[in-house]
Amino acid sequence: MPQSQKSLTQRDVKDVWTHDDSFATTLLLLFVDTYGTEGFTWDPRTIKMEIQDDFNVKLPSANFSRLMTAISLVTSDSFYKSLPDFVTFCNILSGDDFDPRTWEPADASEVAWGITEAMLICPPEEDEPFTPDILAYIGAILDMEGIMTPPGILRIAIREKDLAATVQSDFSDDPTMFSAVYQFESSKTEIINQTVKANLAELSNQLDALHLTSGETRGIVQQMIRVLH
Repeated sequence: MPQSQKSLTQRDVKDVWTHDDSFATTLLLLFVDTYGTEGFTWDPRTIKMEIQDDFNVKLPSANFSRLMTAISLVTSDSFYKSLPDFVTFCNILSGDDFDPRTWEPADASEVAWGITEAMLICPPEEDEPFTPDILAYIGAILDMEGIMTPPGILRIAIREKDLAATVQSDFSDDPTMFSAVYQFESSKTEIINQTVKANLAELSNQLDALHLTSGETRGIVQQMIRVLH
């Protein structure tokens, strides 16, 4: 029987907690289904200990980081108001492990997925939730990666220059070269779009297979996605 048509066994639940590809959204829903929203107030060490004891698993640090990021998204607005948290959360939601000893910038693809999943987990109440320094960071990343026409979700960026106009000016006497450069840069946007779409499809599959005691998850992603439009 397909997994999406049966309740999760204890082994299946263990796989959710331990699988490298479990999304923050999936982990959060399983956590709330098991412990309720009161679990949001627990100390992180307590959260990890409870999961490991109750499910007899060793929770991977990357999955623990994704779960704690999801809880932070629900309980605070730091993703939208703090640039360091924004960058860290985008990295973690995209699969990186949290290491407080280092700081790594999030690239355009990581930012695109970070914003997408953050808005799925907890849509902002404000029409323009991000602070100017976060919008400027997104713009700087796009400029650094040479993305002239960014994916829709990154068009909120504040940019210092119009890359398309700059390239057009630089190659005004060579339309063939301009076309080649433009197509190359456009491919970067398409790769990001495809990454986000693939992640959404996989997340949908995970949630369809995650039958919770408090209710079915089928269609949750589709409902969430409508919030983004």
